[in-house]
Amino acid sequence: MRRIAWALCGTLFACSGPRTCGSEPTAGFRPDRPGQDEALQTLRAKVARFAPAVITADVSDLPQSERKALALLIEASKLLDPIFDRQAWAKNPQLRQTLAKDDSAIGKLRMELFEIMRGPWDRQDHHAPFAVDHPRPKGAGFYPPGLEAETFRSWIEAHPEDRAALESLFTLVKRDGKGLEAVPYSQAFQRWLEPAADKLRAAADATESVSLARFLRSRADAFLSDDYYDSDKLWMDLDSRVEVTIGPYETYEDKLLGLKASFESFVTVSDPKASARLAKYKELLGAMEANLPVPDEMKTERGRQSPIRVVDLVFSSGDARKSVQTIAFNLPNDERVRKEKGAKKVLLRNLIETKFEKILAPIATKIMVAEQASALRADAFFNQVLFHELSHSLGPAMTRVDGEPKEVRFALGPNYSPIEECKADVMGAYNVLYMIQREEMPKSYEEPFLLSYFAGLFRSVRFGVAEAHGKGAAVQINRYLHEGAATFDGERFRVEPDRLKESIRKLTHDLVVLQHRGDADAAEALLSEYGVESAVMTNALSRLGDVPVDIRPVYPLAGEAI
Repeated sequence: MRRIAWALCGTLFACSGPRTCGSEPTAGFRPDRPGQDEALQTLRAKVARFAPAVITADVSDLPQSERKALALLIEASKLLDPIFDRQAWAKNPQLRQTLAKDDSAIGKLRMELFEIMRGPWDRQDHHAPFAVDHPRPKGAGFYPPGLEAETFRSWIEAHPEDRAALESLFTLVKRDGKGLEAVPYSQAFQRWLEPAADKLRAAADATESVSLARFLRSRADAFLSDDYYDSDKLWMDLDSRVEVTIGPYETYEDKLLGLKASFESFVTVSDPKASARLAKYKELLGAMEANLPVPDEMKTERGRQSPIRVVDLVFSSGDARKSVQTIAFNLPNDERVRKEKGAKKVLLRNLIETKFEKILAPIATKIMVAEQASALRADAFFNQVLFHELSHSLGPAMTRVDGEPKEVRFALGPNYSPIEECKADVMGAYNVLYMIQREEMPKSYEEPFLLSYFAGLFRSVRFGVAEAHGKGAAVQINRYLHEGAATFDGERFRVEPDRLKESIRKLTHDLVVLQHRGDADAAEALLSEYGVESAVMTNALSRLGDVPVDIRPVYPLAGEAI
């Protein structure tokens, strides 16, 4: 529940006509194939959108015990990469082997893009295929090829005893010859989860942190049992310089039903002093909920512990290392844990600073009027990220469908992720404005924040409107333009601060009401109308060709080098 389109022309492969595309890897280009030069240039441009960046932290003051634990956590995290590759698409390992055999210039570029995208589809170009001849399966690698959502639902209705297992976040769905069966992750990915669990236990033995050791042993057990509840609660209680977020969390990859969680890991070194300075905001979560612009019956009371951690990232893997890199997250997603203990907001400081310098500031220079572009502030970007994550803990978590209680994420289905990311964005801005109103932040901060927030939406929308954060950003941009909160003169945007404040309030209201009602039809309508790349957006984004879409992290502490 987290995370924070520029579509290059020239899809390299496409299906044509009413047919079922094959699933075999496409062979390498022949030198005599027409369009070779154009395809080469397109691939080179796609790869160039991701700028290599060294991401590291100063660990010189860590005791030897913690450095050993850190190294073991990196080793454990590397074991999640082959799992995620198969979750993204079951045939990714086979395709990687095929692509690696092509040592031509275009073959090497295709392999490079495959590694960035973690598969043969361009995540920033509407999942356009570049190394296979068929579209990305909506069910990724979680479901049998060709399974339709209606077929899945019909099976559940006919076999209610299978519902819990088939709908579990932690199972693959397979065909057993007669119908559908659920295969637990612990069984499907045993080859990697067992050694990963061993590494976690070794790290627990190495560290002197009681809370880290307790979490690691519990999470190791969860890898083998598929029960993450206890270890999620222990993760909330972590108080250690070395921290890790590791396991199956987000459901972004599952475009079919939005049910299945992908494995990922963030290995980090925390900054206790910086975290302590932000602690006051978690104490204000109740006030933020009370201040939401909706009737009181739509407001909720979830766990308010919600610690905030400022950390530096030293390694990431799995779902955390695909195309666009996460700069902050808000976990766990288990509503039982969130009700008891809230959710931890983790800000990856070194990534946030890198992206502001390399991406956000250059974007503003190119698409906003000069006097507003020059007013952007790095701390405003940081606070937008922080309050985005805080806002994931606000608003409705539960709704009712046919009179029965149901989590909002299940009620909205595949549209939940873009709606939730949009909500966290706009509610984050709403809450920063509330902090200014409360004089927790100075009044002079208001306009620089609004300008930084608006420019940041263009950073997100370049992830592609097929991606949850990009689609959510598109909703905001298009709504604000429609309501006159910003204007475009054909070359540059000008933000109208007072109108933007009102538009932020209105959109916050609409999204909270939608989630409170669990209204899947309204979610679909909102995304269809506003979650698209409009002509104005295309015009603006076309000016950003030399600004990276995102970074390609290089982790020296994991033995990586540019």
